[in-house]
Amino acid sequence: MRSIRVPLIGVAVAVATASGSALALPLPLSATAVAAPRAGAAPDPGSTRSLPLVPLAGHERSAAPGTRAAQGLPRRDVEPFSMVGVVWEDPGAELHGTVQVRTRSAATGAWSAWQDLDTHQHEHAADPGAAEARSTAVRGGTAPLWVGDSDGVEVRVRPEEPGERGAAPPALPRGLRVELVDPGDAPSAAPGDTPSAAPGDAAPAEGRADADPQDDTPHDDTASGAGDGADSGTEPAPDTGTDTGTDTDPGAEADTGTDTDPGAEAPADEEGAQAPTDPTAADPTAPRPSAAAAPGSDAPAGPLTPEESAASAANAGLAALGALEIAELTKEETEASLAAMAADGGTGTDTGTATDGGTGTGGGPGGGAASGPDGGAGAEAPAPVAAKTYIGPRPGIVTRKGWGADEKLREPNFLYTTSVHAAFVHHSATGNNYTCAQAPSVLRGIYRYHVQSMGWRDIGYNFAVDKCGKIYEGRAGGVARPVQGAHTLGFNSNTTGIAVLGSFATTTPPAAAVTGVAKLTAWKLGLHARNPLGKSTLTSAGGNKYAKGTKVQLNTVSGHRDGYSTACPGAKLYAKLGTVRSTAAGLQGRP
Repeated sequence: MRSIRVPLIGVAVAVATASGSALALPLPLSATAVAAPRAGAAPDPGSTRSLPLVPLAGHERSAAPGTRAAQGLPRRDVEPFSMVGVVWEDPGAELHGTVQVRTRSAATGAWSAWQDLDTHQHEHAADPGAAEARSTAVRGGTAPLWVGDSDGVEVRVRPEEPGERGAAPPALPRGLRVELVDPGDAPSAAPGDTPSAAPGDAAPAEGRADADPQDDTPHDDTASGAGDGADSGTEPAPDTGTDTGTDTDPGAEADTGTDTDPGAEAPADEEGAQAPTDPTAADPTAPRPSAAAAPGSDAPAGPLTPEESAASAANAGLAALGALEIAELTKEETEASLAAMAADGGTGTDTGTATDGGTGTGGGPGGGAASGPDGGAGAEAPAPVAAKTYIGPRPGIVTRKGWGADEKLREPNFLYTTSVHAAFVHHSATGNNYTCAQAPSVLRGIYRYHVQSMGWRDIGYNFAVDKCGKIYEGRAGGVARPVQGAHTLGFNSNTTGIAVLGSFATTTPPAAAVTGVAKLTAWKLGLHARNPLGKSTLTSAGGNKYAKGTKVQLNTVSGHRDGYSTACPGAKLYAKLGTVRSTAAGLQGRP
């Protein structure tokens, strides 16, 4: 049974439905809440603390209509955190202005300079009209920023100056809050070799976990680069932190994609297909993961929770249950592995294109039937097929277990689309002040922020790649499956979303990261017979660039800005997509 805690007269109250889904209730953002500890549970491996922003002294309300005073949080001491973002009540509201933070290093006591947060996170979201987007738990927000181990924070949010848009600027969104994310401790056993830091990396301390909240209230964990500023000092303020839960009814706006590959899949009757949490329950003949570690993979340390078992079993046939990493294979081994899995009924690959209306045949893990958004019968999983001629070698992939995902945070079921017709490349906009060894912490921070602060069902990206080129599993459901993400508003169906950890508007991405994206797309697109140098036709679910229902021909490897009017994935990373395409095609063995 899933539960959430609802702030009520200063007490966190657990609420659950008989079906096991979390009940979505409006959360009063101004209420004070105290999170109730889980009985008999070990300390949570991380936390999210939420503090309301207030009008700043010296920033009186302007006389111009529609404007609002600057808001923020005066400098203060807080419990340790490593990632920060700002959220607001209405997910449809845009923040026209600037959001800046200063943080104090827990190691040195020095305050950073002011750092900007990317205010355009709304374009990384579920498609308009999808059940995930309709959830009352969803909020608007900035991109989160990795700041390293910090224990002090100051925030200021300033609206646009009158005249910047030729008219009175919109008011700031209602219910502004700063989210302080402690990503928790790193996994006890690191997958594979610990990657070395890229040349010139700073080395901020690893994010701390299990902080006992005193001045801040953590979100319910059972529900769904610092600069070198010289200022110092603290200004403690009364806490009015709010405990927030999430409830997302998974689904997806119907979307289709076509390209020149032959074949077709039947459309589904539901918005999206959910797989049961036990991947083998629907199909007793599906391959079950072995308790022994596969060659080259890391075995788990200790027993798995039911949620961890379900997430890990979604990768059955690729790694042992609880593996920390899916082993890299050669091209020949990849083709042989897929052929063997196809013979056993265990792959989720496809040969053709989706028909109109098709987000349905999503390929529940194990090849069994997937349940619909309301838990009823849904679309059948696609039949397994033989290995494709053009596919890149399977790269090593750190699993969710490997980077330390707390599987109790996300929604319990998995959401699938029909196929993968294209890959959208993003930057996480979380800053570049992290070492490669800290990448799992950055990912845990993004995951917590997406789920607990933004109200999404899971992390939005399907995959992440760090600056050293290491690849990570993102949204749960299986790396070889067509898992539906929340990464490119309007084009989440029949696509996969890959985020390079960092900010690349003015910083050139490391060659290792570009190569990592190429390796991943060569394999992932090869599972679905897609040419990285080709084009694919996708149908927009709605956005600021293409109206709903518009059929758009895009590069099979596209940047986020190709489907939505945005700066993502940053000019410098976008300029490298040609290299990604050609390298990926070469890895697939295309002439």
